Parts: sequence; C-alpha cells; structure tokens
Amino acid sequence: MTTLRRLVMVVLSGVSMLALLFAAFALAFGRYDGAAFYVIVMLLSAALVGYLWRPERALKRAEEARLPPEARPVTRIPRRPITFPLVESLVTFAFWYVVAVIVDRVVTGTTNTFTLAAIAPFAAFLLATITIAGRHMAFRITAEDDDHRGASPPENPPTPL
Repeated sequence: MTTLRRLVMVVLSGVSMLALLFAAFALAFGRYDGAAFYVIVMLLSAALVGYLWRPERALKRAEEARLPPEARPVTRIPRRPITFPLVESLVTFAFWYVVAVIVDRVVTGTTNTFTLAAIAPFAAFLLATITIAGRHMAFRITAEDDDHRGASPPENPPTPL
C-alpha cells in the first residue's frame, strides 16, 4: 500500500509541475482561462500529495517515538531563518546599474534608451545577485569556522591518506 501511495505522490508531483509549466505557457499566449485551469490542477494535485503524505509522516514519527532516546535519529537544529535582504539588494542593484551605465558610456561614447532599459538592468540584476550571494556565502563559511573553533574535536578524526 505504501509503495502505491508513494507512486501516486510522485506522479501527482509531476502533474503539479507540468501544470505550473503549462500555466506559464498559457499566460504567455494570453489564455487566462487556460492558466487558471492549470493553476487549479496544480493546487489540487499538490493538496492531494500533502493529504497522502500526512499518514506516512505520522507513521514515521510514531516509529521514531517508540525507539529509545539514544537510538532516535539526530534532529538538526536549524540556524536562524534565512531572510531576504531587501534594502541591501536595492542598494547593490542601484550601484551596479550606475556602474553598467558608466561602463557603457565609456565604451560606446553614448548612452541610449536600450542601454538604460535593457542592458543596464540585466547587468545590474546579475551582478547584484552574484555580489549578495557571494557575500552571504562568505559570511556563512566564516560563521561555520567560528562554530568549529570552540567545538570539541570529532569522535572519529579523519585518517590521513
């Protein structure tokens, strides 16, 4: 029964993803009725996956609760939630937008509407994304280094090759 349930969940997940894709296509072709239909199909299939998944999760939790505390799987303690840095993103985007316009002005000797409306926003978006992601990854790595400095040594140290 669980194999059939899992198979149905996988198929419904695929249906949900295809419905989302078809909804985007329908919007691109101006078929709002088709987009609404596909969004409804997507939501229904996702809700059905959640409904089918609930008993399986309850069964797994009950099995884990029956185990002695030392045999239970280790639960991960999450860090603080990841938040979207809106102000930082806007400032970084504005900075890279100005840089892109200045570079275009220096390279071509002129600035046109296409540069201001298409090239500079696209370049600013890509560069801001890379800047913010790289900055946050760097801080995440240094935070993990700080966590390991105060920690006790691992129980099974790695063996040298």
